[in-house]
Amino acid sequence: MDKRNLDTLRNYLCSYNPPEGCGDCINILLVGMVGAGKSSTINTFLSALDPQGTTITYVPMGMNLRSLTPENFTFHERCHRNVHLFEDLQLRSYRAGRLKFWDSAGWNALKNIDRTKRVLQMILEGRVPKGTNLQHFIPDLDIANYPVIPENVIHGVIFIFNIDTTDLISDDKMKEFQVLQTIVAQKYVHRVVIGTKFELLGIPEKHNASIYEYEPLQRKFEQLAERTGMDRRSMFVVSNQWRGGQIEMIKCILALYVLDNMVRNIDRFLKAQL
Repeated sequence: MDKRNLDTLRNYLCSYNPPEGCGDCINILLVGMVGAGKSSTINTFLSALDPQGTTITYVPMGMNLRSLTPENFTFHERCHRNVHLFEDLQLRSYRAGRLKFWDSAGWNALKNIDRTKRVLQMILEGRVPKGTNLQHFIPDLDIANYPVIPENVIHGVIFIFNIDTTDLISDDKMKEFQVLQTIVAQKYVHRVVIGTKFELLGIPEKHNASIYEYEPLQRKFEQLAERTGMDRRSMFVVSNQWRGGQIEMIKCILALYVLDNMVRNIDRFLKAQL
């Protein structure tokens, strides 16, 4: 893809308008374990959508005390530490044009799977106000107590996995994930998987343009499809590593490719409901 085609793709996403009667933007929720790369992926999306490709770090991450993701800890520490001491577990949204990205707490940080299921269901239905601290939020499936906020209804979900550490996720945790993705499927919400930190697989950077043909990544996706129950064809990669003040062209392509897939699928679904 050359720069002209890249600009065409970016312009389509930045100028997209949802079908009339479907709200003024598409809401995309990012779901993943603590440290998977949810916040940094939103930053990558915002950077890729910027007309100049300026790197954007609106979403706090890393050592930032407002971060949803304490990336300074190892994978096992992130899974087992009392993470709410280090996280601000607010439900936040970040908008670019008619796309709104929702950053949530790691699904393994909310005490137990039953509570996580109820919280996820309420977020999908648009019944959790923006800014809610999910650690202290008491989910209530009674719609009278938490009415639907139309502009918060979720249209698409991105499940984030650190592609380098998927082998370290226990079978029990993967079963919990399968429960969560089943809830999303039952709501008829479009869903995809994004693998982050694929650079750690040892893929030469010069091969990033044809990364989906690279055998180590194909094997990772096959394993992930088997463990999650997700379709291999719904899996993508995004690079959250940047150099300097502008996101590189190939990283724009990877990010916009995912968003283009999501927006076109969501758009078809919304139009079919009219």
